[in-house]
Order: sequence, then C-alpha cells, then structure tokens
Amino acid sequence: MDRLIGRSGDRASKKTGYRGEAVKDDHFQPGASASTALTAHSAAGPVHPISRSPNHPIPWLTRLDIAGAFGDIGVLFPIAIALITLNHVNPTALFLVAGLTYCLAGRYFRIPIAVQPFKAVAAIALALALSPSEIASAGLLMGVLLLFVGVTNLAGWLARLFTLPIVRGIQLGLGLVLVREGLRLVMGARGGPALPGGKLTPWLIALAGAALLLAVQNSQRFPSALVLLVLGVVLGIALQGGRIPALSFGPVMPQLLHPRLSEFKTVLVLLVLPQFALTFGNSIVATEDTSRILYGEQARRVTVRALSLSIGILNLLGAAVQSAPFCHGSGGITAHYRFGARTPKSSYVIGGVCITLALFGAAAVGLLHFIPLAVLGVFLVYVGIQHAAYLRDLLQRRPQLFIAVCVGVLSFLTNLMWGALLGFALEALSWLYRRTRPAPVQA
Repeated sequence: MDRLIGRSGDRASKKTGYRGEAVKDDHFQPGASASTALTAHSAAGPVHPISRSPNHPIPWLTRLDIAGAFGDIGVLFPIAIALITLNHVNPTALFLVAGLTYCLAGRYFRIPIAVQPFKAVAAIALALALSPSEIASAGLLMGVLLLFVGVTNLAGWLARLFTLPIVRGIQLGLGLVLVREGLRLVMGARGGPALPGGKLTPWLIALAGAALLLAVQNSQRFPSALVLLVLGVVLGIALQGGRIPALSFGPVMPQLLHPRLSEFKTVLVLLVLPQFALTFGNSIVATEDTSRILYGEQARRVTVRALSLSIGILNLLGAAVQSAPFCHGSGGITAHYRFGARTPKSSYVIGGVCITLALFGAAAVGLLHFIPLAVLGVFLVYVGIQHAAYLRDLLQRRPQLFIAVCVGVLSFLTNLMWGALLGFALEALSWLYRRTRPAPVQA
C-alpha cells in the first residue's frame, strides 16, 4: 500500500490546516466538550492522553486504545447487520474486508482511520432490495473511479472546489444526520422487561446511557465508550432473558463477482453517481480536514490523493468477493478520537474484532444483537454533536458561516450531495460579487 499510495501522504504542512489555512492546535480530550482545548502539541504530533514518565512507560495497549476502537460502531454495525440480513451480503466477506482495511489503513495512515460502509449505496440498496452482486458492482465502479482520480492526481484539483465553508457545512450536515439516525435507532429499539417503577423503555435506556457517558467522559481509568459498550452488552443479554443462543463458528465462503453489463448500467446512475459526490466531499476532503484538526502533524499522510487511492484499492478488492463497499468517513475519524483513540492500535483492535466476526460467519449478526440499538443510538448522537461542532472556527466570519450553515441545513434536509452543490453555487456568487464590487473611492 505504501508504494501504491506513494509519497503524497507525507507532504502535509506542519502548522497549516485545511488548504493551507493556519489552524490552532485545539486537540480535545476524549469526550470533552467542543470548547475544551488541550495544550499545544509538539511537531511530532499529539501526545497520547495517558503519557507517563520515563520510569513508567506507556503499556502496549491501553484502556483508551480499546475504548476508542469502538467509537464508530454506531455506524458500522447497524448498516452491516441490515445489509447481511436484508440484502444477503456475505457476512464473512463484509467483516473480513472491513477488518483488514482497518488494520492496513491504520498501519499506513498512522492514525485511527475510520472504515464505514457507503451510506448512500447502503440506503438505496436496502430500499430497493438489491442483490449482493449489484452492491458489489457499485463498489467496483467506485473503486475504478476513485483509483483513476488518485492516480492522475485529479483529486487535488477537485479538492480545490471544496472551500473551508463547504467542508464545515458538510461536517455540520453529517453531524446533524448522525444525531437524527441515533434518535431513530432509539425510537426503533424494542423495550425491556417490566420493572417495579414501570417498563424499561428504549428512551430510558438511552437516557441512562447518555448520563453514564457524561459521567465518565473525562475518565482515563474508566473510558466512556468501553463502559457504555460493556454495560450495553450486559443489558442486551438481560433483555433476552439471560439466554445466549447457540452460536456456530465457521466462515461463509465468499463468492467471486462475475460482472454483468446490465448490472453496471443499473448501479451507475442509481448508486455510483450520487455516492461519488458524497464520498469525495465527506470521506476524502472532509476526512483530510478532520484528521488535521484532531491529529495535526501525526495525520500528515492523510491527504486527498492518498485517501482516494486507499478507498479505490479497498473497493476493487472488496468487490471481487462481493463485500459491501467501504470508505473512510470523516464522522468516523471524530468518533474514534472522541472516545479515546490516539494511535493506530485502536484500528488494530476494531480490525481484529471484525476479522473475528468474519470467522463466525452468519452467527456474527446474532453476536451483534447483544448490543441494544438504544446504546448504539447514544454513540451516534454524541459523535454527531461533536462532529457538527467543527463549525465553531467560522463563528467570527459571518459570510463563511452563512455558506456553511446553508450547506449543513440542506445536507441535513436532503443529502450531502445537494448541500455541496449549494455550497459551490454560493461560493460562485460570492466570487462574482467580490469581482464586480466597485473599488472604494480614494479620498
């Protein structure tokens, strides 16, 4: 992967943020509020949150490494369960590709990189009950397109269209979408057994989870994501009456994709074109920006070209075994960071979990059902609020803030593609206004 992605990942500027604009070293503690900033970091990158003295070296794997690894499960697991259950995507292929990508991408990018299913592809595939081969064909076309964009360095030219207000608007829109989807998970969750004071409703589970998250959000001894996940699994087992179903161990042999021209024609317009705009805006440009904000110099390999190549290679290989297509979503970068991830070790942890789920095959869905939907909803709402908060650096720049808010609101009401297009239009109008505005008269 190093050779394919090349040196482009190492050329990030040391003290500049998105597109060369100076940024503050405002890195945040896991679970801290959006306004809480850490002290300035050295040029070597952010300090690990549990740094110790030379006499007490950092252990190989910490609680925060493990907690941060599960920060993005609110996106990954529900979509994976739906695609496996409703579209009959091979569970071994899906989790194996996700797990290997987590490990290899973490190794190359040197930060806890996110791995998420294509959301637009997943939503349309679920709505239209598309077959695994059609879903994989969409991933194959996306892989070819993104690989071409990365190899030709067209990614750098396209990225110039995504100005800072557009990127912040995309991040705002995605944050609002994550909050909405988190609330939907809570509303769609089933309740628990009756208690002396009443029934254990999904909203009660969610409120208790949110209170627990806030109570331990700054704790290094009890990382919030790890505590919430463990107690959520315990609650999930209790909701099933303490009965753990028999789980068969054994992978499901993946089937190779046999591309069909008719499927390519179907998915090109239906899935690929809408997804490309979302992927380039959110999973490439916004991911580069989010990584620079959170990790500084440590994220020097996270560039638009490297991300284009990574997602392209990932989906070419994943499509071959009819896996669901994946990307490196910017919301996932925030999710892993906010819950404690600071090094690629978190990517290795969640990657290992996904590979283990791949070995369980069809039984993997049964394992994931131990996590209540209401708990996953809490993860999503929290991450959505934190992701939307990146807008704060435009609060003193009203023209740019106006564009970002318009992009974010339209992205939330429709989708990120229409939000980005609105941003392009507003930026064009702003440019025309500046060009045609009469020059001030000299006294």
